[in-house]
Amino acid sequence: MAGRFRRGLRRARRGAWYVLAVGLVLMALGAGITSQLLPLAERHPERIAAWLGERAGRPVSFDRLETAWTRRGPLLRLDGLRIGEGRDAIPIGEAEVLVAQYAGLLPGRSFTELRLRGLELVLERDDNGRWQVRGLPGEAQSGGDPFAALEGLGELQVVDGRLGVRAPALGIELDVAAVDVRLRVDGDRVRAAARAWMRPESSPLDITAELDRPSGDARVWMALRRADLSAWSALRAGGIGPAAGTGRIQAWAVLRGYRTQSVTVRAGLDGLRLRGGTDAPGPAPELDVGRLEVDARWAAAEQGWRFDVSRLRLGDDGQQFDGLVVAGGAHRALVAERIDLGALLPLVALSPSLPAGLARWLREARPKGVLHDVELAGDANGALRAGARIEGVGFTPVGDAPGLAGFSGALRGDASGLVFTADPAAVARVDWPVGFGPPAHAVRLRGDIAAWRAGSGWHVHTPGLRVDGEGYGASVRGGLEFQGDGSRPRIDLVAELDEARVPVAKRFWIRHQMPEQAVEWLDEALVDGRVLDGRAVVSGDLDDWPFHPSPDGGAGAGLFHASARIEDGVIRFDPGWPAAEDLEGDVDFVAAGFTLSGRARLAGVPIGALRAGIADFGEGPLRVSAEVAGRADAGQVLALLRESPLREGRKEIFDGLSGSGPVRGTFALVLPLGSGGEAMRVGGTVELEGARLAEKRWDLDFDDVRGLLRYDHHGFAAEGLRVRREGRPARLALRAGAPHVEARGMAFEAELEASLAPSELASRVPELAWLGERLEGRSAWAVTLGLPEEAGGDGAGGLLQLRSDLVGTRLALPEPLGKPLHEPLAARIDLKLPLGADDVDVVLGERMALRARSRGGRTGVLAVLGSDRAQAAPPASGLRITGRTPVLDAIEWAGLFSGGAQGDGDGLALQGIDLVADRLQLLGGVFPDTRVTALPRAGAIGVTLEGAALAGTLSLPQGGRGTLSARLQRLYWRSAAGDGPGADATGPDTGTPDQDPDIDPASIPPLAIVVEALQVADAPLGRLELRTRPTRDGMRVESMQLRSPAQSIDVDGAWTGRGAQARTRMRVAADSRDIGGLMAGLGMGGRIDGGSGIARFEGTWPGSPAGFRLGELEGSLELALADGRLVEVEPGAGRVLGLLSVAELPRRLMLDFRDFFSRGFAFNRIDGRVVFADGMAHGEGLVIDGPAAEIHIGGSADLRAQTYDQVIDVFPRTGGLLTAVGALTAGPVGAAVGAVANAVLERPLGRVGARSYHVTGPWKDPRVVVEGREPQAAPPEP
Repeated sequence: MAGRFRRGLRRARRGAWYVLAVGLVLMALGAGITSQLLPLAERHPERIAAWLGERAGRPVSFDRLETAWTRRGPLLRLDGLRIGEGRDAIPIGEAEVLVAQYAGLLPGRSFTELRLRGLELVLERDDNGRWQVRGLPGEAQSGGDPFAALEGLGELQVVDGRLGVRAPALGIELDVAAVDVRLRVDGDRVRAAARAWMRPESSPLDITAELDRPSGDARVWMALRRADLSAWSALRAGGIGPAAGTGRIQAWAVLRGYRTQSVTVRAGLDGLRLRGGTDAPGPAPELDVGRLEVDARWAAAEQGWRFDVSRLRLGDDGQQFDGLVVAGGAHRALVAERIDLGALLPLVALSPSLPAGLARWLREARPKGVLHDVELAGDANGALRAGARIEGVGFTPVGDAPGLAGFSGALRGDASGLVFTADPAAVARVDWPVGFGPPAHAVRLRGDIAAWRAGSGWHVHTPGLRVDGEGYGASVRGGLEFQGDGSRPRIDLVAELDEARVPVAKRFWIRHQMPEQAVEWLDEALVDGRVLDGRAVVSGDLDDWPFHPSPDGGAGAGLFHASARIEDGVIRFDPGWPAAEDLEGDVDFVAAGFTLSGRARLAGVPIGALRAGIADFGEGPLRVSAEVAGRADAGQVLALLRESPLREGRKEIFDGLSGSGPVRGTFALVLPLGSGGEAMRVGGTVELEGARLAEKRWDLDFDDVRGLLRYDHHGFAAEGLRVRREGRPARLALRAGAPHVEARGMAFEAELEASLAPSELASRVPELAWLGERLEGRSAWAVTLGLPEEAGGDGAGGLLQLRSDLVGTRLALPEPLGKPLHEPLAARIDLKLPLGADDVDVVLGERMALRARSRGGRTGVLAVLGSDRAQAAPPASGLRITGRTPVLDAIEWAGLFSGGAQGDGDGLALQGIDLVADRLQLLGGVFPDTRVTALPRAGAIGVTLEGAALAGTLSLPQGGRGTLSARLQRLYWRSAAGDGPGADATGPDTGTPDQDPDIDPASIPPLAIVVEALQVADAPLGRLELRTRPTRDGMRVESMQLRSPAQSIDVDGAWTGRGAQARTRMRVAADSRDIGGLMAGLGMGGRIDGGSGIARFEGTWPGSPAGFRLGELEGSLELALADGRLVEVEPGAGRVLGLLSVAELPRRLMLDFRDFFSRGFAFNRIDGRVVFADGMAHGEGLVIDGPAAEIHIGGSADLRAQTYDQVIDVFPRTGGLLTAVGALTAGPVGAAVGAVANAVLERPLGRVGARSYHVTGPWKDPRVVVEGREPQAAPPEP
């Protein structure tokens, strides 16, 4: 039996394989035959269209056909595909039709598949909540049923399509980047499956759905198995969407009539981050949720909806919201055992439907707290019931808004409003850093707070709320009215304050709305005291806060008035001034300012009327005014000022002052606290009414002081105080601080205008004791004292200045310092303090500056002539003279102090002289820029002279006895009347002698002078030895010898008389072996080269030796020169050789006679004599004899008028004419010769014969006339 069964089974298996093999062969043959017939089908597209029409149940047409073979069957590619005909035709366009000859054999599968690529589908929810699909082929022709056109076409496949989801009421607008859809319409049943990708690399969303077309009922399942929510950030519901997160999400939805009936969601996500919506610029807000577990169901209910949360975990700490029930619609409800606001409200803040300000506040304030036993129920008819227990509700301060913590109590309400009953055991903390500042206020509340809706706004009101804080308490009633338009509420509150200490008020400044300076001042000012009967009223719209009165003084937009009574108050209006103590008064805060009025004591000074106030904390300054009660004592007022800022840097000044007697006073303070632009001002007055003032450091006493002293925060000033000093009337001025002081760097100044005697000055300033002995009389003095801030008790760094014109005082000092009684002379005395520690400076006009110093009973004095400032230190004792003076007679100045060189310490002993004289007068000559130094020696004063023209030493006898001896290394002498013997005489000679100094030559001691190098003008004369002796009426030069290798000169003479009676006689004999060199040195160079000879001069003139004038000369000059050469010179060069003045040598003469004069003119001899008398110079026998010519000069020259009247005869030798006549003798004679040559010598020398010329006119522009005859014969050649 078993064998037959197994055999039958083997036969059946073998038969099945045969059938399968035959079937496969037949299918292969069919596929092969069909593939070969496909090109035939392309040639007969009408048959393909007819076949497709039979399948679709309606005509099908297309524009183009392509065929291909696939493993699943033939593939038809159609262009321009249309289903139907006429106006009802459904245009499909490009499509593919797959004939699935094998898959169609399976149950439920179609033989044809219609493939569409790139189709854009839209899943849309309308305002009625109905869902519909748009974008399927034939939608417009199917009467609203998008699936009707797909019947009979088999399975529809959408490849690489796009899907848009639009649900405006839910805030959903999503575009899916790629979607593949398979859809089949079988009568009333539609089945679909889809897979959607937001990004190609992301996990897809799988969707399956089944729809009953007639009823619109459907079931949908969606799943993200490996969700990456960052790819789905565009999906937003209610403006909130995912930004990040991973995990699994499943959802089941049920639709009735194309409307959502219920949705069940199960999800488990990690790292969830949500992104909210915002209309503001910048990034959208985000919230890191962390872990999310949810199992919830939303379902539509009759006239509403219901949301049940069976499980909800939020955050990594797993905040639970299990059992939460929310209902909406006709019946509204919220039921929860516990709601953690700290976890829930940040989600609410993401919603773009919230006002931007509220959403931002929720994110930044981070509200927290717990609601217990939450129950809220209501219906569409307005019935409402609410209740909850609030625990620890609070939020952090944000911007200008305060923060809250620990707010607890019970909340109950109905449709009319809400009532919050505070938990009296709870301690709430109000933290408002920008307003009240730290620390937070800890308060306990007792009472109810009610809130109810009024129109579009809310009222918040308390019938009575007790507030107990740290050190204060208040009973408050009233409330706020919120208009609901986003503006600030209206406030109407009344508060009655318990008794408190004054400093408690510092905790209630609204600091961010008050200027920083105002807050700082209030914090410093409120020191102590009691606040009684405090009461405050606030009424008005807070949009107008802070309230201001109207411009006309009316109530304005709102009212703020707080008043209280202060007792035992201590208010410090300014940190530097003493506090107002024992203050009793009333304070009123009205609008944005306050006023205070009362009485107090200020550093012991009774203040009868004290007023203070700030008109506006935002802009106005603090203003304080006070008046001394009755007459106070000057000593009390001084004590007050010592404790004020006026004492800063002036401690020693105030410590040294004392006073007594009646005064009146006022005080005013303006302290800027806002942006009003006013500067700080402290001011007041002290009116002295016959008071007595004393200064102990300077031993000054003033009686019957009358006048007004004004002070401010810089200092004080009292100008023109009338005082009496030692019974004499005087004027006193006191100044302290800038800008009251007049001198830079000084903190205090005092000025006294009084009549003072020199003895009083000397007694107060020991350094001037020696000067006081030489001052007689009394003069008006202005005494100024200046002290810097760092001056100590001795006035260190201070300056005492005395000024006077010295009218009424005689100065018994030698010129230029002497002054008679009534002659004005500006005098200045400057003393640096402390006295005796520094120098005393005395200035007498510009005649002298003096600096004196006293140490150990010895006084040293430094005098600087020709200056108004002495900068060097004075000697330890005695007198030292320095400076620079225009003119100095060295012998007279040295003799002035010769008697004190060995003084006994009286302070006037000469310690030295170091002067620079612009013109040093000595021995009748002038020596420029010469330094004179002198030091006392035994019985004499040693003088050293240093200058370019004078150097050496002198010994001046003391006591008027002895010889004045000198040994000089050099003495380059030039006359005090001019530049030297050859001084330019081109200017007119008036014949008036010099105004010589009134010196008696008989008083000049004997002179014994040796000069190693003497130079007169520019002539080096060698070694000089001079000896003189006094005579009864003058002095006599015993001998004066000058010796040098080139010449020897001997001089003797006398100087008699003084002033206008003075007369000088001089005799000179010179023997020179280089006449040219000597003349060049005396200023007549460039005329003669070489030569030797003798010159003898003898003459007299009125005045001193230094008063020589050519026009006053009486005498003669004899010349005998030989073997020299007249050299070529430029016009204007040269000086008179003991005769006349400058002579011009014509250049034209040199050019015309260059054959003989190009190298100069040699002469054998020059002889002659010039006589000086009555201002005239007469030439006698002046002859120039040379190899080229012989020249005779006759006539005269007027030395005073400087004119010519000369005749010149020229006798050429060897047919030639002398070329350099004008340069031979110099002076007017030589100049005349040059002028003749310039006028007539226009032909070569060899063509001109001897002639005579007449020269007349001024020396500078002579006129030459050629006589009509030539000299008959030249003198015989020697």
